[in-house]
Amino acid sequence: MSVRTVTLKLPEHLYERLETKARAATSSVDEIVVQALARSLPPLVEKDLPQPLQAELEAMDHLSDEALWQIAESTMNRDKVALYDVLLERHQAGTLTPEGQEWLTRLREEAEALMLRKAHAYALLQSRGHRLPTLEELHARTP
Repeated sequence: MSVRTVTLKLPEHLYERLETKARAATSSVDEIVVQALARSLPPLVEKDLPQPLQAELEAMDHLSDEALWQIAESTMNRDKVALYDVLLERHQAGTLTPEGQEWLTRLREEAEALMLRKAHAYALLQSRGHRLPTLEELHARTP
């Protein structure tokens, strides 16, 4: 990995906080600054995703916090979830038709894309300084 040098002018009180954190973590100030910067930057979009999904996730960088919260808290349509469950049961029972298999594949891909959108929205919100809900808070919201 190549490294570049950046010179920053920091207020004394901020530098002292960095030094304190570095000592506590038995790290260098440079390492603490790099970690803090890495946490504050938006997440990268994986290049092995389908191109339309990559483009959608990359475009989310430009959305408002409110729009990101809407995506993060979105859920799949209940009718689609019910259909997915029925199709999955038939698949496991060995009674799924080829048409049913196509629907099951389509619904699974849709659910996976929703999960990726939600995860990316949460990661962007965190990089913007928002506190994310805990697992307990998320479970409490689930109907």
